[in-house]
Amino acid sequence: PVAEHRNPSRQYALPSKSLRGMLRHIYTIVSDSRQESPDINHLNPADELFGWVGRGPNQALMGRLSIGFGFFDDPSLAWFKVPFPYGEWHYSGGQWRQTTGESAAKVLIAKQWRLFPHTPLAPIVRQLDDFTPDTPQASYFRAVLPGAKARFTIRFWNLEDLELKRLLWSVVLEPTLAHKMGHARYLGFGSLRLRLLPESYLIDWSARYAGQPETAWQRPIQVEDWLTSQVIYHYKALKNALNADSL
Repeated sequence: PVAEHRNPSRQYALPSKSLRGMLRHIYTIVSDSRQESPDINHLNPADELFGWVGRGPNQALMGRLSIGFGFFDDPSLAWFKVPFPYGEWHYSGGQWRQTTGESAAKVLIAKQWRLFPHTPLAPIVRQLDDFTPDTPQASYFRAVLPGAKARFTIRFWNLEDLELKRLLWSVVLEPTLAHKMGHARYLGFGSLRLRLLPESYLIDWSARYAGQPETAWQRPIQVEDWLTSQVIYHYKALKNALNADSL
């Protein structure tokens, strides 16, 4: 926010809209939802789960999941300066290189979906002591530093087994993989890992409506029972693109 709205008592959070967009992007790839949905009777898998709005009457469908804000617990923050243009900087062979006259490298899955690989911060990035802009040819922003943790809730309903398997994979990925979201992702910002907390659960509705206690109708999610690469489209390409060994 602008200077007069920066209040140290305000709480930093990952916007629910950004989290939803990040997860929908991955789910779109793992479900191979490349075909645009023509109408409400012919939706691709991503639109069926996350919701869809078409043209004309009765051409909208609410999604079957909601995602909350990711609130941080006392994060460390710092100002950064990123000059532009920065497309001449490329990360390959474990290091950043500047190549004059080239544009930013693109990582595409199935020639359709763009992803940003995980990298250390580029040499062009500079951390600042405070917001002290000195040129209009740069982007200035305050970032959450590595090590911070945030927590958010995903609620879902009426999912088929295949949908839940793909959704869980899209959230937790695998131990060597990580997500990307936010500003300046090309230059090394925005890497984060998600994990399912032990208190996550499915609901046994028959037990709940029967008036049984929470321990009877809240069934813990055993992630390992749901994760399988067999239902993931473009699995090998995703493993390469989301590999976080460089972090």
